[in-house]
Amino acid sequence: MMASEDSDSEISTPSSYTFVRVLGSGAFGEAVLYQKTEDSSLVVWKEVNLARLNEKQRRDSQNEIDILSLLNHANIVSYYNHFVDEDMLFIEMEYANGGTLYDKIISSSKLWPEQDILWYLYQMSSALAYIHQYGIIHRDIKTLNIFLTKVGLVKLGDFGISRFLEPTNQMADTVVGTPYYMSPELMQGERYNNKSDIWALGCVLYEMLTLSRTFQASNPLKLAKEVVKGEILAVSKTYSDDIRSLVDSMLNKNPEDRPSADDILALPLMVRHLASMEQKVYELNSSSRRARLSAAYTSVVSVVTSKMCEMYQWGGGKITPQKLEVFTKEKSPMQVASGHSHFAAITFEKELYTWANLQGGVAMVGQLGHGDLASYKAPHRVDALLGVQVQQVACGEDFTLCVTDDGGLYAFGSDYYGCLGLGGDEEEVLAPVLLDYFSDHPMQEVACGDAHVLALTRYGDVYTWGSGEFGKLGLGSEDDFKTPQKVEIPAKQKVKHVCAGGDSSFLICFSGRLLACGSNQYNKLGFNSETSGLRKRKTKTFDIPFKHTFSTVKSLNRYNVNLVAAGKTHSGIVDSFGYLYMFGSNKFGQLGLGDFKPRTGVSRVGGVLAGQKVEQLACGDGFTVVATNENHVYSWGNGDSGRLGGMFSEQGSGPKAMCTAIPRPIFGSMHVVSCLSCRHWNTLIIAEKVLNQKTLKSRVSSPKMLFHGVGGSISSIPECQQQVSNQKISDDSSSDFVLPDDIAGYDSHTDDSADVFSPPVSHPNSASPSMESSMPTWLAEELNNAEYIPIPSSFNQVSMCDKAITPLALENSPLPAMTEIVDKIKDRSPDLKIHIPTANDETILELKAKIEQLEKENTELKQLIAKQADIITQLRLQNS
Repeated sequence: MMASEDSDSEISTPSSYTFVRVLGSGAFGEAVLYQKTEDSSLVVWKEVNLARLNEKQRRDSQNEIDILSLLNHANIVSYYNHFVDEDMLFIEMEYANGGTLYDKIISSSKLWPEQDILWYLYQMSSALAYIHQYGIIHRDIKTLNIFLTKVGLVKLGDFGISRFLEPTNQMADTVVGTPYYMSPELMQGERYNNKSDIWALGCVLYEMLTLSRTFQASNPLKLAKEVVKGEILAVSKTYSDDIRSLVDSMLNKNPEDRPSADDILALPLMVRHLASMEQKVYELNSSSRRARLSAAYTSVVSVVTSKMCEMYQWGGGKITPQKLEVFTKEKSPMQVASGHSHFAAITFEKELYTWANLQGGVAMVGQLGHGDLASYKAPHRVDALLGVQVQQVACGEDFTLCVTDDGGLYAFGSDYYGCLGLGGDEEEVLAPVLLDYFSDHPMQEVACGDAHVLALTRYGDVYTWGSGEFGKLGLGSEDDFKTPQKVEIPAKQKVKHVCAGGDSSFLICFSGRLLACGSNQYNKLGFNSETSGLRKRKTKTFDIPFKHTFSTVKSLNRYNVNLVAAGKTHSGIVDSFGYLYMFGSNKFGQLGLGDFKPRTGVSRVGGVLAGQKVEQLACGDGFTVVATNENHVYSWGNGDSGRLGGMFSEQGSGPKAMCTAIPRPIFGSMHVVSCLSCRHWNTLIIAEKVLNQKTLKSRVSSPKMLFHGVGGSISSIPECQQQVSNQKISDDSSSDFVLPDDIAGYDSHTDDSADVFSPPVSHPNSASPSMESSMPTWLAEELNNAEYIPIPSSFNQVSMCDKAITPLALENSPLPAMTEIVDKIKDRSPDLKIHIPTANDETILELKAKIEQLEKENTELKQLIAKQADIITQLRLQNS
């Protein structure tokens, strides 16, 4: 890891990335999927080998960075950062996990509903309208460059050959693009403008309507002839006259007769659904918006790690760990959960897989979520949740619950005790159902016992439901509840984690305290206490059989609890020092103390664990499994049916002669266990092996590189939040595009326009040291020698925000009104250069008054400093 070399001594944040898989490769590089360690989000790195590129190709690579870094729109692939390491250029971008529009079209066997086509067309038109208003033409619109997410968002990408239009006549003449989508003017070598993008979009629309190419030909010459002179085949009359007329107008041979992207968005067939589509895009794009915002204000040093992630399972007859071959690099596992006879896993792409290992006549009741009662012995993806980003899963005895990225909670399986929280009478739910109860209470974490559930919301509230036997719901009774019930937490403790045993419940608080309720049989909650050594008193044990409400486990108050695990008859905790403490039954040696004697209190596990920190802990039915910071996995307790993952030399003592009472290693030190789960006699672990790790040697930080009009110079300007949209634009109308100086002036006549503020631009001849240190010389030369295409002066009379924002758009926008943002800007530091609407006289006067006040305060401060200097001088004279 290395620190930033910026001249302002900015401290860079090391950001770790884990290799997942290669998405695609070409002659000059690869597109690689990585997982960010901090938030488990997925990003794509476009890795370009600069040594293989000629000057034009290098310019195209830098051009893609320039274009993407300027744009911030919900339907354009988000740029996060880029780095240069020796001869490799790394461009970090948003990951669209649904493939391409091309993949979706070729996999379709029947025509799409018109509503679906309009949904995709709206998003593509919105993206084009956004880039066209800044004079950018894409020049390579095609189905392969239109990426999809699993929730249905469209992301326009691959801006490598995009360019700004010339100011003289808003036309370009370079022949680029993909032949099937080239406009007639391009085919004939004529000058073209953004209407060429509309032609390409028309070809895409035609493909969505017919599932076939717009023009077919056996060779490029015939294709060119078809494009210039041929006619398209008619679209099926199952579609409306409006959309068939639209595709004809977009594929008009005369560019002037084609509609603009704004015209498409203004058509009645689009306007009818505009408000709902805008809102839908805004809601679906929340994760990308958060990631972009984080990247914009974080200086990052990237540490790239290549790992081999594997999943192992043992128990239930499997004596030694068995590798699950399904989970390879293509489906790297991230989290696992074990039930009585079924299992669940989440992959890096946040897809849910479930499977079962039925024994002893156990029947399926829908706990796998596949819509049937089949027993899938191998991991199988839950297709009903395809497109839903699952971040955590928990398994009960015969039911499953999972939490999504946006805080939703899905449930499926047996609802006999009301464990699904649906409140209905249906005892079996075969496919995932979203709990509406938590629509206003986004979920953070869920834990499942055999027949009850604990849930922690992002607001810190705890809810329980299901079987209330022994008071394990913490609601003061043993009643069952089929809907979530809010739990009262004693002393207003703030809960960090929840944990559920078979008939017990635990809460870990931010204070390090542990709260528990439910059955305390064998003292597995740690509530029992003992008095000994008192004068004239015999040793006495106070046995507490159960607790109906959450209470502090006082025997653990001396420890700062970080982790807790609950088995059937015993439990364990790990404190902030990594020490392991166990309590409960020791019949099978599951406390790890070297014998099978009963214990009345809490005992620390020593032996081989004495010099290590325990990082993962799980308890099953009579056995315990841990993973340590030295990459060892240990198990002990009841070894019946392969619960310990191996046979040990001293195993043969205790009940059934299948037990070991001291921790025994299972894996070698090469494995890091990132997740561990035990239930009944089953264990699942995710074992990672680090193959290599590398820190990128030089960094090009997130401030964007913008072209300015004086001598084609380059200045590094931090991103600013500016309202950039148009009347039909989608959710993400908050943009980080920074206007060049020659178009920064505004002529706004509404109160809804945003002020744009940015630090003063450095002089062309005074490049900052950070620029020199973080950018290779060839890249600086390429940028300085790049074509500069100034924006016409007419842009100064009509501001971009005037074009983009209207009262109607603001009414429908879910974002705050810009007047609120303007008020906040007034309180910002005076060293910011503020561009304001020239027509807003009141704002100008107010800012001038503020400047005068600051100058006055500055003068007074100088006078005070001078006066203090005089006093100091007089004191020195007196002392001398």
